[in-house]
Amino acid sequence: MTAHAPTVAFSGIDCLDIDVQVQIANGLPAFTIVGLPDKAVGESRERVRAAFNLSDGGDPMIEKFLGRVDAQLYPRPGGVFYSGRCAFARASDLYILGLNPGGSPDPQTSATVERHITKVLHDVPNCWSEYTDESWEGRVPGTYGMQPRITHMLNKLGLNPHLVPASNVVFVRSNNEAALTAEKQNLLQLCWPVHEMVIQQLGVRAILCLGGTAGRWVREMLAADQPLGHFVETNARGWRSKAHANARGQCVLTLTHPSRADWRNPTADPTPFVQEILSLARAKH
Repeated sequence: MTAHAPTVAFSGIDCLDIDVQVQIANGLPAFTIVGLPDKAVGESRERVRAAFNLSDGGDPMIEKFLGRVDAQLYPRPGGVFYSGRCAFARASDLYILGLNPGGSPDPQTSATVERHITKVLHDVPNCWSEYTDESWEGRVPGTYGMQPRITHMLNKLGLNPHLVPASNVVFVRSNNEAALTAEKQNLLQLCWPVHEMVIQQLGVRAILCLGGTAGRWVREMLAADQPLGHFVETNARGWRSKAHANARGQCVLTLTHPSRADWRNPTADPTPFVQEILSLARAKH
């Protein structure tokens, strides 16, 4: 049997349409890829296997993840995923979690969790990232606030922002962190099942948390209390980023928040520390 499947390939951060031809036949188990002698061709064997493992009857994984969002959250201002389908259709070592969507909920009452789910599923390209493709405060997409700081780190890690799953620990906006903390237990109960499914199904080995509160809440949910190391900025303020692991070898990185720390500045860049923890997490599996 021969089948055709549309997919994508990447040239830098550009997304290219690709037509894949697959032949399936009876016989002994074998997996053969014919193509140019590029390293990516050989690695694609594992990507295809991961895709088969992640698929269940061919249904897109992102729809299964978003299907776990509790309906109680639908009418509230906020959002769920900061990456598109491509990031949730393959295994990923890394999962990025902020605390909650930015901005006050008052002027964004129509930007509900339900509306954002529709946006991610139907309105944006499959290969999309909030950090590279969205205009914040009317600026050129990917250039405002922490957007270029996150893409700086991902580029240095050799990761395409369109392929790294990203979200927030809780999905609702709040006027301040104190208001969010007042609802902490209820919001974690409503939101964490989505993250738990993502971490399990995508084989996430390290969760990169933006800021101390996000890191504490994720560590609490994963029971990650074993210290792995830290990074201290080599400037006058000396802010610290930390990493912890749980009994299953999952790592939680609690980084200085990129809205306050410019990761592009060598004195404040925790990327080498993140790379070290990622390598450690991969070695544990």
